[in-house]
Amino acid sequence: RRKFPRLKDDIFVFCRLGSISSDGFKAITCEISGGGLMFETDRDIPNQSELELEMYQPMDCDKRVIFSISTLAKVKWTRKIEKDNFEQGENKYRVGIEFLEPKEGDRKIVSNYVERRLLEK
Repeated sequence: RRKFPRLKDDIFVFCRLGSISSDGFKAITCEISGGGLMFETDRDIPNQSELELEMYQPMDCDKRVIFSISTLAKVKWTRKIEKDNFEQGENKYRVGIEFLEPKEGDRKIVSNYVERRLLEK
């Protein structure tokens, strides 16, 4: 069903909702693939929303070399995290996004990283 293999990994991303919004926020991925990623946030982001993403993608498995990738993405789903009580600032939602316009070279960097990390496991 999936076009790209997924990797559970924590990679820093900076997101901006819409192309003119100055309302940016930081997130850490939970999963990543060549086609998209999933992160947790305290924001309820509507499905089909467009995000501008800047990912700080590791080039090597030790995460010593980082490459900045900017792309547009679309929210495919948002799910509330099931929990009775949340601490102040704690993430309340999981958000799955699909990359819309990655440069082919950038998609290859992400895909190669995921494949290398999966082979290590």
